[in-house]
Amino acid sequence: MRLVVLASLAVMVGVACGGSTSSPDAGNSGNDGGMTADVATADVSDAGEQYPAPHTAMPQVDYNGGRILANPEVVTITFAGDDPTLVGRFQQFDDTITQTPWWTAVSSEYCDSTKACIGMGTSGGHVVVQDPPASSYTDSSTGAPSTLQDFIKLHVGSGTEGDAGSPDGGFVPDFPPANDNILYVIYFPTGVTITLDGDASCSSFGAYHNTTILPNSNGTPQTAAYAIIPRCDNTEATSTVSASHEIAEASSDPDIGEGVLSWYMTSNTLWTREGGEIGDLCEGIGSSNTDTTQSTFTVQRIWSNKSAAAGNDPCVPIPTGEVYFNAAPRMSTVVLPKVGSVATVTLDAYSTAPYPPWTLNAVDFAAFQHGSAVLSFSFDNTMVQNGDSPVLTVTCTGTMPGNQDEFAVESKDANGNRSSWFLLASTQ
Repeated sequence: MRLVVLASLAVMVGVACGGSTSSPDAGNSGNDGGMTADVATADVSDAGEQYPAPHTAMPQVDYNGGRILANPEVVTITFAGDDPTLVGRFQQFDDTITQTPWWTAVSSEYCDSTKACIGMGTSGGHVVVQDPPASSYTDSSTGAPSTLQDFIKLHVGSGTEGDAGSPDGGFVPDFPPANDNILYVIYFPTGVTITLDGDASCSSFGAYHNTTILPNSNGTPQTAAYAIIPRCDNTEATSTVSASHEIAEASSDPDIGEGVLSWYMTSNTLWTREGGEIGDLCEGIGSSNTDTTQSTFTVQRIWSNKSAAAGNDPCVPIPTGEVYFNAAPRMSTVVLPKVGSVATVTLDAYSTAPYPPWTLNAVDFAAFQHGSAVLSFSFDNTMVQNGDSPVLTVTCTGTMPGNQDEFAVESKDANGNRSSWFLLASTQ
């Protein structure tokens, strides 16, 4: 998904064990790849002092075809009457963020079928819309009517700046025309609600990016990406974290609104219930440290396939001195056919350098989604460190519709730093 989800690990979707035979994944895109009962397991017979200790690899974000924004051109769109200090900072942020070390770290490994990768971006300029915004807009990622896309199309006009031939016959378009790299980033002021496919801003989501068809400078229609940043509070950091998330995702997956998923974790939907794009995955993985700073701005850390494959923190840039720790299961799915069924999972604890022992806990998502847990958990050892192989016992304690329930093993140190690994309980 392309939403900045206003939620913690606790509200991930969970269904149940021992339930009905209805489709367990109705309403979710993708397939069930990666959720087999047994997955490839590293050789853990003699971990020794290896850091990180051998463990099952994290999943990867998949390239599914489609384009990227190889050199994103970020157009900052704000409104007259908004806080001038915030407007100036948003303009500075958009002008510079795609030319920073943070940007190189989060974007450079994502390439297209021609091997062109996301590189440095540029400023696409600033537009301050003089008319006040409406109090609410609707938008859609599925082709339904969208007053927000109507607004954007009005301001782009025929694709030629200054052309007065807009639908109302007298409006002068002020947004630049579309091109292969353009990204319109719209910062709405306080009090404006955007409803995306029935979900309201600042309650169901914090920001998103989408795609629409706009004219280029020749008047030819083409797909163009835009990002919507509602004002969910008046702090700069909330907006720049959201904007950094969406700029990264729109660059790696610009045509999602047209049903094209360029970079998206399609092969492992277990990890993608809050969204499978490179920003989403570093927001819903249970980490306690998802933000960082670049220059004078607060930004989000973003998923790196290379870092995940190396056993490091998958969310980059990695803070100086950070030791990443986690506990990886040797299987991704436990089979619990009925209430009372029991299954065991061996975990491999690992850290990227010597680290004090940390505590293991398990979280049943059904408890938060449906109000009651359907799984109970016990560990043979809850205090672990690199190279340990504790065993988790999972018991099905309740029946709910769906046949599946997600859960997570959470690793947490004495200072509250944490990381998580997701698993699935299934009736078959």
